[in-house]
Amino acid sequence: LVPLQAIIGGIAQWYFSSKLGISGVLLGLIISFALTVFWGLPLTYLIKANKE
Repeated sequence: LVPLQAIIGGIAQWYFSSKLGISGVLLGLIISFALTVFWGLPLTYLIKANKE
């Protein structure tokens, strides 16, 4: 998940910072978190918890 978040974050931060400035960097971080870790960690936990 982390490499994917880094790729999405880099692209989103670059794109939105060119449009919105420093606010775009924050928006890029939020988007990368929402698309990866926000759902990925709970899903990973549920999968591992169900195996035990």
